[in-house]
Amino acid sequence: MKRKQKLHLLIGLTLVGLIAIAAAIAFWVVESSRTSRYETQALKAAEAGDWDAAYDYAKKAEAEGAMNATNAVSYRRAESLLDGGDVTGAEALFRSLGAYRDAPERVRECRYREADALYRAGELEAARDAFWALVPYADSQERWAEAGYRIAERLYASGEKQDAFEAFSELIPYGDSEDRAKAIAAELTGETDPDRAMAVLTGETEEQKAAKAALSDARDKLKTGYIAAGKAHIVVLFSDGHVEAVGENGAGQCNVSGFANVTAVAAGFAHTLGLRADGTVAATGNNAYGQCDVSGWTDVAAIACGAWDSYGIRRDGTLLHAGFLDADFSGWTELAFVAASETGAIGVRRDGTLLSTHAKDRFSGNGYAGAALTNGAAFALKTDGTVRCENETVKAWTGVIAIRNSPSVLVGLKADGTLLSCGLLPGCETLLNALAGETDVAEIAVTGTFALIRHGDGTLSLCGDAPEAIREFVRNVPSNAFPADE
Repeated sequence: MKRKQKLHLLIGLTLVGLIAIAAAIAFWVVESSRTSRYETQALKAAEAGDWDAAYDYAKKAEAEGAMNATNAVSYRRAESLLDGGDVTGAEALFRSLGAYRDAPERVRECRYREADALYRAGELEAARDAFWALVPYADSQERWAEAGYRIAERLYASGEKQDAFEAFSELIPYGDSEDRAKAIAAELTGETDPDRAMAVLTGETEEQKAAKAALSDARDKLKTGYIAAGKAHIVVLFSDGHVEAVGENGAGQCNVSGFANVTAVAAGFAHTLGLRADGTVAATGNNAYGQCDVSGWTDVAAIACGAWDSYGIRRDGTLLHAGFLDADFSGWTELAFVAASETGAIGVRRDGTLLSTHAKDRFSGNGYAGAALTNGAAFALKTDGTVRCENETVKAWTGVIAIRNSPSVLVGLKADGTLLSCGLLPGCETLLNALAGETDVAEIAVTGTFALIRHGDGTLSLCGDAPEAIREFVRNVPSNAFPADE
């Protein structure tokens, strides 16, 4: 009897369970049907151009579990704007979609159309800059050169031969730019030999070529990544491989005891990075914008920090980014160098061309070896040791092999180990005066009020007004803490 009761109980429980499962399935089917119905209605409304209704249905679908219903409507609306000729509106809407579907690619499509419209309207300078900002998308580099060529022709036609010469020279090897540049050089110099005329105007004498080669050799010998400075903390990688950090530690930016097998360090406003020998990256400090979310980075060859951002260059030249800046880095490939500010980033490709997140900071042509970026200006180091920028003081610099900056100061390191410096904001005179007497400089990290300097003999020093804790740390660093330069 008891056995029958147990059997009936088991059957009853099984039936109850099956009924519950059936009810759950029925509920899911109903809810899915309802969600699907709302999504379908949203898309139908979008096709009819009734955007208010489309967004309303999309919100209802998402409230009941649908994913990306609103994004789907926005994507369709962006396509509609683009089809209707509102390229600017379409770009803004595609940009708002982030990584949804192929939105980043559609943003570049919109920007390309805008550049093409500028070109067709005869706004050649604006078109040239717009196409350059898109490289390597589609045939943007070719279109940049095409616009530049027309600008050069226009300059020559108006009698501005020197500017035309420079414009054609910058375009080499595009089309017949080299021949045009040589012909204009012959006109300007009176030389009958176009090659000789070109050499006279470009200043590329044998002596100058040798000087450029010497600068290149000095840059190749630079050893960087041993020191870094944030707003109020410094980070030091010693020759024995261990890392120390000192200064303000409110966000944990100095908690580097876990950094091991590190080959380079970098510092942001309140965070610290360490590049490991295996190509991964360690991070500590403020992570309010995800700037320390670098645990998934691999095969990294170089690192850099903005105020609230982290950057890594992979061995294949692609750029990795984490942090505050909302910029499209998908076209940043074949990179050799990157630097950043609070509001942007600037990079040098292996072919010597330049990239920047700020359109006004993009310098066309090639022949660049480094760069620096502040919130208000960009500085591009040329292979000949000069710096291209809008600052008259810095324009006069020569023999520079590296540039570094804070928001208020730009510093140029010369091949002989001396420094050039320029104030970018008021109130930095004390630091500028201190920097003027430095010699045997191998690497420098600069903040708004002080600079940390590694010397060629393997010692460390400070310039300017550094916090006492940092001063004490530097005073106690042994003289053989770093490898001496060759």
